[in-house]
Parts: sequence; C-alpha cells; structure tokens
Amino acid sequence: MDDLHFDGDPATDSTRRRLERVLKGEPRPRWHWMAALAAGSTALFFWQLRRRRRNHNGSDGKRNPDATREPAGRPR
Repeated sequence: MDDLHFDGDPATDSTRRRLERVLKGEPRPRWHWMAALAAGSTALFFWQLRRRRRNHNGSDGKRNPDATREPAGRPR
C-alpha cells in the first residue's frame, strides 16, 4: 500500500521531477545567491550609514558624554 500513488500526486511528482533534473545534470538557478548578496550588501550599507550618522561627532568610536545630558534649564 505504501507504493501506491495516483498520477498527479504533488509529492510524488515533485520528487520525480527533482530526480530527473539531478540525473540530467541541469544547472541550478543561481539568482537566489545574487538576490541574497544584493540584500546583504544593502543592509550593510544602511547599517554603516546609520552608524556614521550616530558617531558624527568623532571617528574615534567614543561617545560624547555631553550628548546624553539633559539640556540645562533655568538656574536655581
């Protein structure tokens, strides 16, 4: 009973087509890698741009302690 399948069974047909492609030696599509490379490069670009804008006061990597202080109010 386990070997019984109907023509047009999606699980069986997709496996059969996959094996046919492997045995024929058809090249796999490579656009997935190119899309992932483009997305990763774009994310890295925007991350670096955001980091540069955050550290606009100096390139030494240290934070400016004055930037985190509350603005001075009226003197008491």
